[in-house]
Amino acid sequence: MRSARGMSGAVVSHGARTAVRVVICGGGTGGHIYPGLAIAEALAASRTPVDVLFVGSDGPERQIVPRAGWAFRPVASRKWPRRLTWTLLQAVWLTAVGTGQALRLLMQWRPKVVVSTGGYAAAPVGAAAALLGVAIVVQEQNLAIGVANRVLARWARAISVSHDRVARALGPRAVATGVPVRRGAVRGDRTRGRRAFGLQDRPLTILVLGGSQGARSLNAAVVDMVPALPSGAEVQILHQTGQEHEAWVRARIATRSESVHYVVVPYIETMADAYACADLVICRAGAATLAEVTANGLPVIVVPYPLAADGHQDLNAQVLEEAGAAMVIRDHDLSTARLAGAIAAVRADPSRRRAMAEASRKLGRPQAAEQVAEMILKTAGGNGA
Repeated sequence: MRSARGMSGAVVSHGARTAVRVVICGGGTGGHIYPGLAIAEALAASRTPVDVLFVGSDGPERQIVPRAGWAFRPVASRKWPRRLTWTLLQAVWLTAVGTGQALRLLMQWRPKVVVSTGGYAAAPVGAAAALLGVAIVVQEQNLAIGVANRVLARWARAISVSHDRVARALGPRAVATGVPVRRGAVRGDRTRGRRAFGLQDRPLTILVLGGSQGARSLNAAVVDMVPALPSGAEVQILHQTGQEHEAWVRARIATRSESVHYVVVPYIETMADAYACADLVICRAGAATLAEVTANGLPVIVVPYPLAADGHQDLNAQVLEEAGAAMVIRDHDLSTARLAGAIAAVRADPSRRRAMAEASRKLGRPQAAEQVAEMILKTAGGNGA
């Protein structure tokens, strides 16, 4: 149930029982937003009446969360620079202001649990929860734990992580659930997807997931390598470029895609159908994206974003590479020849593609959101706040 759409502080009653109130905080990037949406969906599908409120910054969550149908409240926050500059003082000040705003919001809304999915947007809300004694549950997607979640983990009642090696580092409160995946990202329909995206029946459909966070080099490499792909009706590409890259990708591909069926979209709403159409994925190594790819059991060529904090995308990619689910190309090695060569290797060897897909499927944790929801509800039951 999505009953927490209003902004009032009144307690909402669901039949004979009062709903458990849960605040989900985090954002700044889709990697922190989409796991939160997946958790909210799982909470809404549980037998326990739950009210969910998202709290974040003025980042992309401010548009993405309401578009998904959930209530959202912003508080002040800003990413902390890693060098001592005047912007650090500004970030500290905004976080302090945001913590005050979050204190007032939590005292008004009175949640049983605050769930942090990480990112700078989680810091003020998590700090307010710790000050008020509200139970905290941390959901960390990456193998390199983010700064906000690393701090909040000290006060967390329970911690959800992506991998056993992270759980071992954080101790007995941490459980390796995997990264929560939205229901709208799995169990798609190939026929429906081809019709919706204008795709054809070809032996190899490549899904490219570019985006606004540092994907320009990836988008450019994909477009530039198109002439190197085999001609004829063998390959087609569905390319999610990100809003800010759509125009130049369209302009450049218009001169290069004569032999390859190429579909450009800025953003894909029906991700499950896009994955269902794909035989191979090319993407960055964000934890949320890789969780969706493996939940769908797809082979992948991964190009980690080189400026990701603490090199966490390199670590995320390494897990898939070691399992045999991915081919990894470092951003500094990314070129037309390197990317085209990787695609050719996968295309020419169907048995290798099947083995990669099977390895990907074994890594997938499509039930992670339900596990995290259960963790949250268990925490709420034991919280006297």
